[in-house]
Amino acid sequence: MDVLPTPKTCTFDCIYCQLGKTFRKISKPEDLNSSSYPGINTILKDLERMLKKLRLEEIDYITFSGSGEPTLNLRLGKIIKQVKRVVGNLPVAVLTNSSLVNRKDVRENLGEADFVIAKLDASSQKVFEAINRPADNFLLEEIVDGLKILKHSFSCRLALQIMFVRFAKNKLNTSLEEVKGLVRLAEVINPDEIQLNIPTRPASEKYIKPPGREEMRKITKIFMEKLGKPRILSRVEYTFKSKTLSLEATKTEILKILKRRPCRLQDLVGMFKVRERDLKLLLNQLIRQGKIVEEVFLGEKYYKSFN
Repeated sequence: MDVLPTPKTCTFDCIYCQLGKTFRKISKPEDLNSSSYPGINTILKDLERMLKKLRLEEIDYITFSGSGEPTLNLRLGKIIKQVKRVVGNLPVAVLTNSSLVNRKDVRENLGEADFVIAKLDASSQKVFEAINRPADNFLLEEIVDGLKILKHSFSCRLALQIMFVRFAKNKLNTSLEEVKGLVRLAEVINPDEIQLNIPTRPASEKYIKPPGREEMRKITKIFMEKLGKPRILSRVEYTFKSKTLSLEATKTEILKILKRRPCRLQDLVGMFKVRERDLKLLLNQLIRQGKIVEEVFLGEKYYKSFN
């Protein structure tokens, strides 16, 4: 669900963002006229229209994300309350870049959600600015403090989501120093879950690359040794699959992944080590069965779950 005006409005201009460059980069909600945000009634009507197309038992979360940073909308807490009246027991999640979490009003809004997935891509101010390219006046230490307060003051589950990126010989947040720093920050914040991700879709900046398989395995190992395996969800488990899956098993795994995020053909080839020709046949079969659809985004063809 999107609670922001278009085009992309955000406090960051992350180098890996799949939505492309930030059209309107602002540092606080007050920088944008509140009348430009979609109204609560409009949002609820869109939700009800979508729910008519879906079976509630197949929905994991009602998720707020969209065309920028959702916490810029200071009515987010009220919107979540209204959404919960519509969806009943379905849990509500919010994806946030964490930029405004040091504000009490933003934390209170997030506290209305059942699950908050908060970005934290760096342990130093220098790397934070290089990767997330924030608007003026954002300090990493204030973001960390805000996340600590959120975790200890509200009952919502909290996940830290870290996107590991690099370009050329610059390791950015994949250096040992940054990885250990991120582990230390995670220990301080004490989230319920830590998601270790890599870019799998076209990024805002073409120069960035995902870390390699062995590099991600080493990073994952460091997190697991310090923070415990149950809390760590690593992208390496999905991105670097072995060849042992049959095509039928691959079909099942593809459907699981496409329910979570759209993927390109080359993404899926890399994940499952299946010949491109075989994978195309499998994807076409799933399209004919009405289980997935094709969608073009920024000139790239993506496959995503129909439901």
